[in-house]
Amino acid sequence: MATEFYVVRHHGAWRIRVNGKHHGEYGSRVSAINAAVTEAQSAGPGTKVFSTGIVSQFSDEWPSKVGTNSLLP
Repeated sequence: MATEFYVVRHHGAWRIRVNGKHHGEYGSRVSAINAAVTEAQSAGPGTKVFSTGIVSQFSDEWPSKVGTNSLLP
């Protein structure tokens, strides 16, 4: 099964949630997404990164199967 990384706002900071556990503490959503993509790149095929937006819906930020492996600016 592919690993899914979720970038969420948790206890006042942006964090990465994997398998129900939060880790990291980032000052911005983009920093957390970039860190999650970096982790996801080494997690293997099928890995995805999602982030929560203004309305608390998750957006697909990075799929390992398609597109480039570049990080957000």
